[in-house]
Amino acid sequence: MTKQLLNIAVPNTPNRLFTYLEPEQAQRPLQPGQRVIVPFGRRRAIGYFIETATKKPEAKLRNVTEILDPQPLFDDKLIKFLKWMASYYYVNSADVFNAALPPDMRKIKKPNYIITEYFIEAADELQIPEKIRESLKKKSSLRPRDITLLEKMVPGAAEKLLDKGGIRPSWVDESGVISGLLLGYKIDSALSAEKDVSGYLDKISASDHLLNKSDIISSGISEYRFKKLLDCGAVKPVYGMPDLFAYFKPRPDIEKIKPTDEQTAAIEAITAASGKFDPFLLYGITGSGKTLVYCHAARKILERKQTVLVLVPEIALAGTLLSYFKSFFGNEIALLHSALGARERVLVWQNIKGGKYRIVIGARSAIFAPLPDLGLIIVDEEHDESYKQDDPAPRFQARDAAVMRAKLAGVPVVLGSASPSVESFYNAEQGRYRLLKLTRRPEEAAIPLVRLIDLREEPPVRDNPFFTHPLLRMIRESLDKDQQVILYLNRRGFSPRIKCTDCGHTPECPHCNISLTYHKSGNRLMCHFCGYINAGYNICAGCGGDHFVYLGTGTQKIEDQIGELVKQARVVRLDSDSASGRERAHLILSDFASKKYNLLLGTQMVTKGIDFPDVSLVGVLMADIGMDMPDFRASEKLFAKLIQVAGRSGRGIIPGEVVIQTFRPELDLIDDAARQDYESFYAREIQSRRELLYPPFSHIINFRFASVKEDAAIKQSLGFKDRLEARLSEVGLKVQILGPAPCPLYRLRGMYRRHMFVKTKSILKFIGFLGTWEQAEANYGLPSSIRLTIDIDPYDMM
Repeated sequence: MTKQLLNIAVPNTPNRLFTYLEPEQAQRPLQPGQRVIVPFGRRRAIGYFIETATKKPEAKLRNVTEILDPQPLFDDKLIKFLKWMASYYYVNSADVFNAALPPDMRKIKKPNYIITEYFIEAADELQIPEKIRESLKKKSSLRPRDITLLEKMVPGAAEKLLDKGGIRPSWVDESGVISGLLLGYKIDSALSAEKDVSGYLDKISASDHLLNKSDIISSGISEYRFKKLLDCGAVKPVYGMPDLFAYFKPRPDIEKIKPTDEQTAAIEAITAASGKFDPFLLYGITGSGKTLVYCHAARKILERKQTVLVLVPEIALAGTLLSYFKSFFGNEIALLHSALGARERVLVWQNIKGGKYRIVIGARSAIFAPLPDLGLIIVDEEHDESYKQDDPAPRFQARDAAVMRAKLAGVPVVLGSASPSVESFYNAEQGRYRLLKLTRRPEEAAIPLVRLIDLREEPPVRDNPFFTHPLLRMIRESLDKDQQVILYLNRRGFSPRIKCTDCGHTPECPHCNISLTYHKSGNRLMCHFCGYINAGYNICAGCGGDHFVYLGTGTQKIEDQIGELVKQARVVRLDSDSASGRERAHLILSDFASKKYNLLLGTQMVTKGIDFPDVSLVGVLMADIGMDMPDFRASEKLFAKLIQVAGRSGRGIIPGEVVIQTFRPELDLIDDAARQDYESFYAREIQSRRELLYPPFSHIINFRFASVKEDAAIKQSLGFKDRLEARLSEVGLKVQILGPAPCPLYRLRGMYRRHMFVKTKSILKFIGFLGTWEQAEANYGLPSSIRLTIDIDPYDMM
């Protein structure tokens, strides 16, 4: 009998499939999506069966060693989606399949089998001998060796039991998953005397929910002492499913809120599209009630026995959305977040796949959730740049992937934002998406008043460029009224930039319309997009002045300064440093909500979906910082952040105010943000991109070259460009090439980095061209010492 030829994808290998023969004793044909073990060089590796090979390679073939899974891990529609992602983002299929699984399932490990309530019925139907049946029945689960023994005694019995639902695969010991921690009854006296341990036990005792092990991070207790607490019985593990919503409480009043006419129209449009692919852009001003639309639309989908996938930029900062969904849907929700341990992730994944949860909420990786009968996808804050994965591969954009998954599944998808991405609004303008608008806040609540402060005219307080007298006065007035304040610093501008203090001008590249980066060495300005250099810059091109400021600072220093300038301020900081623990961001926001603190200072984290009714003032300390990044999306990203952070003010009954401090209040971008006028901003931005052939009028591919030797990075990137141009000429494919040039972060982790950008209107043809080239010339002719990264539709230009 001729053996099948199997195309297998193996993780962390070149972007191609490897052909193997089917296993020696295969009892049924493999199905796409099953994991297998294959010999790869001198090692054993996990692979994923992708498809049957149509042509036998000339090389001698080896057999698949073992089949790990009895059934595919993904349904047909999800497999189509994973294949699309591998193809579009030009990445190894196995790396995409790996990304779609919990980390523990990427190991060489067979599943156990859980005895289900249908076991007796299935065993009787299969006429499994009573002695064997009773022996199996006594077990809660069957290990791989039990299955092997069963197959020897009753050939084919295991697969038939699986088909009839008598057993089900489980990739984790479900009885051994710790769902939380409770206070025990005894404790070593010497251990309890230690201050941090005593405080931790007090915290557990006062908590109204099971604590996760990750809580030890925020309490400051060490892993060693935590183990001692377990050993002496001071803390007791509780086994079972973790409470995914332990930190997010329902709000009983939510369901009583009656949707406005605009919300009702949006809900009806979305639910009427059920059962077919129909992309919607829900464009609503901040505070207009987009989350309520999501909940009512999701409820209609659930009534039709389908499931819902909801993507959010960051779980820890989505408290309002999570409270709404918890109020509407209770325990029907699976929450995918970083606080889950390795085994918990597997258990949650299994339960999603098994249909226990009807709604899944998570950040970008939740796009892979194996929901059966998917009926609706929602992408909240669809403009947010955190939806783009930069490292590791696959480097996908979750918003765009959500649209494609909805298309392949034949279901509607809703993209929601108060400041839509330029690409999404353009798609709506062109009729590819249906535009739904929410133009008012419920109950006619007013949008906040915005005041601009010109930093060129207003003298700083104590030579501190981030604080002016008007801003400090407004902060003190709000705090004196027992109200709260949020201060925002856009710290994306960490790279050296120069700005003229006389006129506010920042030098730009004449070829790319992108801000130049200042290099102290050689006193030169460089474009890190195309390589343009302006040497010896000492006279402002805007006004002829010679007074410059070098931008870039941190929130920690500002936190200290606020305490000195505003004595009544109880300051808490929210940025990537202060929120480094798994639950730290939520704890900081909870303390702010309870008014333990009255002033919240942060970076972009404070712009994302937080809702505090007592916040009456939002201050943007220096809007200019983010404006000058070497990125064609810099204006869009800054505008979105200004719109979003301004929307945190006045969300309750207290009227809100916003202060934007800037060196350039006359700029249209600043004026549009102050007036909350997205469409005015979009009209100018889309025209600029049309003229310069930026997305959505092209696709960009970033080729990044890295080497431990600087001269090798330079030489090989230039050689790559030469070969690329020659091959493009051969096939008649026209593109625009920018660079190669040094990356703004030129030396990173000991590697010298250069990048080259390709603009194309034919992205699928170009990706196909890359595949043909790589097959003809291994690694595109680059030596193994050069690390090449290919990023389709990049967001990280650094």
